[in-house]
Amino acid sequence: MSHDDNRRQLGKRFGSEHRFANFGPILEKIEIRGFRGVASLELDIRSPVTALSGLNGTGKSTIAQLAACAYRPLGTDFGPRNYVRDYFPVSALDPQPFSDEARVIYDYAAATQATQQVTVSRASKEWSGYKRQPERLTHYVGLTSFLPKIEKRDFSVYGGARVELGASHPVQDQTRLALQRVLGLSYQEADFTRVILGKQEADLARVLRGGQRYSENHMGFGEGRMFYLVNLLESAPQGSLFVIEEPETSLHGDAQTRLAEYFVEVANRRKHQVILTTHSSAVLDRLARESVVYLRREPDGTVSATTGLSTYQVDSYLHEHHKNDATICVEDDFAQALLTEVLRAADKDLLVGASFLKLGSHDTLRKAVPILRSANLRALAVTDSDCADEGKDYVMSLPGTLPPEKEVFNDPLVRAYFADEPYRLEIEPLTASETDHHRWAKAIATALSLDPAVVIAEACRVFVATRSSGYFDALTAFVRTTLADKA
Repeated sequence: MSHDDNRRQLGKRFGSEHRFANFGPILEKIEIRGFRGVASLELDIRSPVTALSGLNGTGKSTIAQLAACAYRPLGTDFGPRNYVRDYFPVSALDPQPFSDEARVIYDYAAATQATQQVTVSRASKEWSGYKRQPERLTHYVGLTSFLPKIEKRDFSVYGGARVELGASHPVQDQTRLALQRVLGLSYQEADFTRVILGKQEADLARVLRGGQRYSENHMGFGEGRMFYLVNLLESAPQGSLFVIEEPETSLHGDAQTRLAEYFVEVANRRKHQVILTTHSSAVLDRLARESVVYLRREPDGTVSATTGLSTYQVDSYLHEHHKNDATICVEDDFAQALLTEVLRAADKDLLVGASFLKLGSHDTLRKAVPILRSANLRALAVTDSDCADEGKDYVMSLPGTLPPEKEVFNDPLVRAYFADEPYRLEIEPLTASETDHHRWAKAIATALSLDPAVVIAEACRVFVATRSSGYFDALTAFVRTTLADKA
């Protein structure tokens, strides 16, 4: 099955009507209040694979750690459970990592299509609410979940000449093949081999590649971490939860891409839920839009979560000096100003990472778009209202039937705005005396001793703000859909 087919199938299986049947009590929502780094957040989970991205300090790790505390364990055979206190310890260094009213509300899928909700809150000195949580194996895979043995001064390295080898346990073929696919390496064999030095014992990863056998002591960090991560994903019971911090660490770009594809495939095949933190555009670009969550810290300390941004939009937020990967072609300054206000009012994220290209005429716009898209740019054109383009070939017109200057400056509410304080100017005589509507903004600006750009911006803002609900919906949907797709 292709990656695109896997993404589509995963999305369908997560549909509300058969979510529980496919994934059991999968985590659907997390509401956080009063924690270090996250004073307030509501996160709706719209895919079994969820990637949390955002600037440093926006609460990605806090959310990931609390997500890891969402379930009771499947019994002692699968290790200890995760408690909130494990990730938010109170100490002399950090006496208040959360407020007295701190709580986490978890929503899970339920058999009746209703939602099972559990609140974990702090009563006196202990956290309560865990007993009502459903059971599920949970793995929290932090950056230190795998450390090269040489950095840990492990006995298998520094006592290497004296260790004895015990039994070897081959990994599943599925694990070996998945490792090959992610890393782009060809493993003839892969196993865990027991090493013994006196009373010390451990299982070390070992592979046969290109006729040479070597252990994790001679693997790079990226290769070694992937061995353990993929083995966990393949050997855990179906329907487990994996919370993974920065899985792209020490992987080259193509490997990051293939890792994201593997997360989608393994979630689809083994019904796992994967929640990861990442700054990698290579990872984000291979996930469905409903998998991508961008986190922003608001001035009051709350964290907002926006789901569905395209990779170029996330990159634009993460990089101060970003490349504008989306191009919006318009006819002139007025069209740019009006479309800017439309998009700002509907969804300000649509303006991120986008640049405007003013080309002068609608014929030029229509010819430019296929040229830009052939250069692998996300490009579209918005022609003036009187052009009647309906979205074909990435070209759509502003709503209305007249040139945009006439639509805006003839509007009674715009005229009333300029007639009121602080301008107190009747603009109808000026527009009536000037036959070229392209010069209307300049005539009004001259009468008000303003720059024409100020007049255009004010008029467009008022015009957009006073339109009826849904007036610009078709246009904004066209821009959102077209820019979300690669050229």
